Amino acid sequence: MTSEDLAAPVSWDWRETLYRDGMPAGRGAPQGYGTDPNVVTPYTPWPRTLSEHERALIAVIGDIILPGTAEYPAPSAMGIVDFIDDWVSAPYGDQQKHRAVIQNGLARADDESRSRFGLAFLDLDDVKRRQIIEVLAAPPDANRGFFVRIRYLVVGGYFTSDMGFQAIGYYGNVPLLAFPGVSPEARTILEDELRELGL
Repeated sequence: MTSEDLAAPVSWDWRETLYRDGMPAGRGAPQGYGTDPNVVTPYTPWPRTLSEHERALIAVIGDIILPGTAEYPAPSAMGIVDFIDDWVSAPYGDQQKHRAVIQNGLARADDESRSRFGLAFLDLDDVKRRQIIEVLAAPPDANRGFFVRIRYLVVGGYFTSDMGFQAIGYYGNVPLLAFPGVSPEARTILEDELRELGL
């Protein structure tokens, strides 16, 4: 290619070069990466995999982990069971691992209940249910994966809901008439840290 070629005006149609017969040149049909997610009315295309009994266990355990208050409802009233069922039913590697952890932990809750009290977990009173949760939360780290995972999902799911945002005072993407700036307390902490760092 000469300098004259570079200076010559471009006379080709990019559409003709990129697409031939409606297809990208040299390739199959465009695949893309899918559509934007619908975050207003979300939908997951996979079926839920938890049984009704497992869902009932999650509702009770979630309310023990994060009890409701007069102002803010318990996780079971906020749809936490649907959130966790969707999560563990997703066809992705991490979620599939979490499903095994959750289902094994729920089965263990029933096993511990029968072993200690002769009743299934859902048939226990609140005091005995809490005792079983304490047992599930107490083993050495290698065995407490269920409690760690269910607590993470309950708390994470709750505090990323609209009601959860209100509970922690998070306003999100809302227009402000004015920005109040950094509070004097926060400014003092920041200045102390900067001074300690020599900045």
